Amino acid sequence: MAMNFLPQPKRVESRSEGLTLTPHTRVVLCAGTAPEALLYAQMLRDAVRDHAGLCPALGRGEPAKGDFALCLDPAQSAGHYTITVSPEGVTVAAGDDEALCNGVQTLIQLLERSGAVLPGLFVEDWPDLQNRGYYLDCSRGRVPKLDYLKRMADLLCRYKINQWQLYIEHTYLFRDLSEAWRDDTPLTADDILELDDYCAARHIELVPSLSTFGHMYKILSTKTCCDLCELPDSEKIPFSFTYAGAHHTLNVSNPDVLSFIKKLIDEYRPLFRSKKFNICADETFDLGKGRSKALADELGEKELYVRHVKALCEYLVEQGCTPMFWGDIMWRFPQSCAELPPETICLNWGYLPNQRENEIRDIAASGITQYACPGVCGWNRWVPLYRNAYSNNRVMCGHAHKYHAVGILNTDWGDYSHVNDPRLTIPGVLYGAAFAWNAEPAGMEELDEAISRVYYGDPSGRLMGALTDMSDHEIFDWQHAVNWIEGDDARRAELLAELDMTQAPKANEDVAAALARILVCSAGLPAGKKEIISLASVTAESVTLWNEIGLWLTGPRSADPALAARLEHWYALYQAQWRQVSRESGLPKLTALIVRYADLLRGR
Repeated sequence: MAMNFLPQPKRVESRSEGLTLTPHTRVVLCAGTAPEALLYAQMLRDAVRDHAGLCPALGRGEPAKGDFALCLDPAQSAGHYTITVSPEGVTVAAGDDEALCNGVQTLIQLLERSGAVLPGLFVEDWPDLQNRGYYLDCSRGRVPKLDYLKRMADLLCRYKINQWQLYIEHTYLFRDLSEAWRDDTPLTADDILELDDYCAARHIELVPSLSTFGHMYKILSTKTCCDLCELPDSEKIPFSFTYAGAHHTLNVSNPDVLSFIKKLIDEYRPLFRSKKFNICADETFDLGKGRSKALADELGEKELYVRHVKALCEYLVEQGCTPMFWGDIMWRFPQSCAELPPETICLNWGYLPNQRENEIRDIAASGITQYACPGVCGWNRWVPLYRNAYSNNRVMCGHAHKYHAVGILNTDWGDYSHVNDPRLTIPGVLYGAAFAWNAEPAGMEELDEAISRVYYGDPSGRLMGALTDMSDHEIFDWQHAVNWIEGDDARRAELLAELDMTQAPKANEDVAAALARILVCSAGLPAGKKEIISLASVTAESVTLWNEIGLWLTGPRSADPALAARLEHWYALYQAQWRQVSRESGLPKLTALIVRYADLLRGR
């Protein structure tokens, strides 16, 4: 049976008689609904206009026959809603305001499919996980435009994702960190306040997330803050993507570090309604290897790590906040979780298609609260690894249910300049939405068809399958491309030895075949969804062009100005796609790397 909704409701029953909408149909907010429910009524009205061609009036009070009625039902539990479609009208009844919003999103999906003639239906639904989150990297090359962030909030609302975090290292305009953001296009307090308000109206908790230990390259490589860095002379080392991604941890033996981080938290946290705060604290690669080595030799690396994380968590708890942190370091000594405030939440990540349960099992045994954190598997790829994203989300959500995690946080990273377009990771976001809401697993083919029909509006149901077949053909992938151009001769030889570039011609044929199938779907897509066609076309060229460059690198090499020109023309198209959704942010650094490859191809 085809999935007609995303996420799939717990119970969907067909009824014999439905409802045909008329120009007299109204959207009525029943007595007891909150003032905020006006937004959901407006969403429903707009959906009737867009998909049924009618323009229902809004109202409050008692609905008449044939109306849409939005109401709260004290007999229902919080989080639960029902939808009833009959000749008498359409009723969305919910146990609380958030569930009413969710019920309206399901009803809108029915309108998208059925137009003005709604089938008789009864839906009963509730989420299996209370906290269903999405995590977007806004630091390592790509800072989204505010209007795109709002578009994303609308999507998260539609598919019942109720938490969102933006990963921030230096890309917020901190008052005293101008040296860190001066050559970027950071988010501002105005942006955060406006987005927080927009999200709250849609029952999305915008949770602040800030690097406070590792992954602080841009801040700690400034002259202003270099004394706080674990590695000496950090301000003297030229930028490279590979170096920036692997280094720059705080020197926790420096007595000024804790006050420095607390000051950043104090400036950033008040912008959010949320009482949660993610201090990150992941991948502290340099800890104990530089300025704090003597202290690490005395106390142990574990003690340095736990002491800093504990101090920050306690500081947040004192302010009435719930601290969160990434669990990759703490998993090595889960017994130390007992030293953290009991309110603390561990964000336990793992991104393999068949991710083992060990980390989630061990953190669960420690007694600390946790989220399971899968990924959309798009980082360092032109096309996300959709099969991996599906499997990873399915497996990690299964681990979450087995070990009683309280939530899911589906991650969307952007290593090495965030070349992966966030619009292409939306299917991975929807995989997470589906499995977090409904623990009953759906097969990938079934879920992809639902994404094609429900999200993309593709009546054939084939678009997502074609997008999936365009993935996993990057022989000379972006991670190798960056490491090669930034490496020495020995490193370059090592990198090329890892790849079988003879696969490139067949891979490019497969990409072309998948793109042809995507183009066939274009005629059936609604106007608002056709941007995927241009994006997929440019992205297909990204894959095939870089495969050709990788093949050229294997030699014997001679100047190829025609390939250099193709690279430059492709990059002009790529920049246009970037600017549709993102600020300039890391584009100049990316441009410099592309130019190095073009010059190399010309023999310069």
